[in-house]
Amino acid sequence: MRSRSLEWAVIHKAGDKEALASTHSVDLELGPDQQNVLAGLQAERDRLIADIRAKCGRVPSPASLGIPASWVLLRIAELPSGDPEEMKSMAELQVDKFSPFPVDESAVSYEVLSDENGRCRVLLSAIRTDTINILADALREAGIQPKWVDINLLGWWHLLKDAEKVHPSGSQVFIILEDSTCDILVSTAGIPLAMRSLSNMEDLPAEEADQDIARETAYTLSSLDLDRHGGHPTEISIWHRGASPEGLIKIFAEQFKIGSRPESLDSLPTLAEGLLRRATTRTAGRMDLAPPAWLEEANAKRTRRRIMVSSILAATLWLAGMVALFGSIQVQKSGIASLNDDLAALKAPAEKVRAVRDRTQSLTKYMDRTFSGLECLREVSDRLPPGITLKTFNYHKNKNLELNGEADEYAQIADLKQDLERSKLFVASSLSRTQRTKDGKEAFKIVCTLPGGEQP
Repeated sequence: MRSRSLEWAVIHKAGDKEALASTHSVDLELGPDQQNVLAGLQAERDRLIADIRAKCGRVPSPASLGIPASWVLLRIAELPSGDPEEMKSMAELQVDKFSPFPVDESAVSYEVLSDENGRCRVLLSAIRTDTINILADALREAGIQPKWVDINLLGWWHLLKDAEKVHPSGSQVFIILEDSTCDILVSTAGIPLAMRSLSNMEDLPAEEADQDIARETAYTLSSLDLDRHGGHPTEISIWHRGASPEGLIKIFAEQFKIGSRPESLDSLPTLAEGLLRRATTRTAGRMDLAPPAWLEEANAKRTRRRIMVSSILAATLWLAGMVALFGSIQVQKSGIASLNDDLAALKAPAEKVRAVRDRTQSLTKYMDRTFSGLECLREVSDRLPPGITLKTFNYHKNKNLELNGEADEYAQIADLKQDLERSKLFVASSLSRTQRTKDGKEAFKIVCTLPGGEQP
């Protein structure tokens, strides 16, 4: 996915053999004030979904969705080597230090760029879960089923390595100009050291855009300790489409005293093919910004499918046994008696399936921790203002939450109630009449209704 277009590649597998079947690209019809697909979906969601469905047709599933690097928070860091679960925890802690988004509202991922001597260099990334879900929900309605979420810049990096444009020694700077964006990638000894992305470059005059790119490149290089990793850059390659960016080449020659050379992106395979190559070689430690809820939903669907198949099989076997059991009796019965036996045989499997379905739904509801007591306690703790002391915390699963406490002033209680009403965990709240305690404080009781519970 680019700002104003979609490009996709399809690969077919037959046993151990893989073959690239086709590559396609379409431009999307955005409004005059809509800079990218995200803005288009927020303004004209149904129209844009219809446009995607009409232009893309049927895209095979599953799909790996690549998004522009300018939509994602990126940071390269060095961490101790460890197993995937430890790396994931360390990555989340590092992202929490520089991300402005709450962890529970973010999709966080990482990719191991190198691993040696007990240390690994990783690319950390974060994006709001709402942003990913807006894109994914629209694509699903258009008939495209994304399973993984990748970053376009990593697709270009994969293509550059496959084309042997990345040197195993020395430092290089790659400038990728495409789709009104500029991606800057600095590598040393064939391993990325820094990644930056500039967006909405089409809104600037060409000369001003070139100055911004040169300024951002200079800032990126000045923030790196290249001497420790392999010396100053030996070359700057500018990857572009169309005419050669002579203005940018001239600025680089004047500011960096390093030769920069233009390279055509048309000499590389398509970006979609680069992302597809990454998807077909997916391993642990590979970037995937798909929210955990996607995996949970997929697992739930597989569980439901297995239970359904097992139930149908059990019902079929049971029915076959009943038929065999009553086969000898059917010759002695006639008419209505035979029909009544068949009706009873059909009702019993249906009741079994209903019972299994009810148990499955109850189990799924029980395993849902979204509105658990711990989540409610965390939400109340985060919103508890100074000056209020909680005395009791009574949690009634799937019903409500009762809070009893004391405050210095009534205004603090009112503020707490309003703050809890803004929480996504509660659908309503009520405040009983407060009482003045002997030590001059206000005693209160607040009841917060959970989804599914009866409002007070």
